[in-house]
Amino acid sequence: MRRRILVPYVVLLLFLNLMPAVPSSPVPNGDKLVHLAEFAVLGFLGRSLWRYLVPLPVVLESLQLFVPGRTFSFADMGANLIGFALGVLLGWWHEGRDKGASLLHEG
Repeated sequence: MRRRILVPYVVLLLFLNLMPAVPSSPVPNGDKLVHLAEFAVLGFLGRSLWRYLVPLPVVLESLQLFVPGRTFSFADMGANLIGFALGVLLGWWHEGRDKGASLLHEG
């Protein structure tokens, strides 16, 4: 199920991250929260493919150098990577919880 959602979600990320001139956030550094959230979803959906998807947060931010009205930002790239990692970890935790595995060793 989540793999059927993953491909359209990656296409959505490509569109959102590479469209020219997006409106700025009224919240200071609000764009960092958006980057964190959108890549957390990617990490959650693609947790089993994380090795192949981990370059995507870096590549998408780097491609913004070539998009009119967009700028490259190391802070955005960091938010992308942190969000991706949190999504993967949350996905693994959720997967283990569903399988009845305990994260804490009791005994």
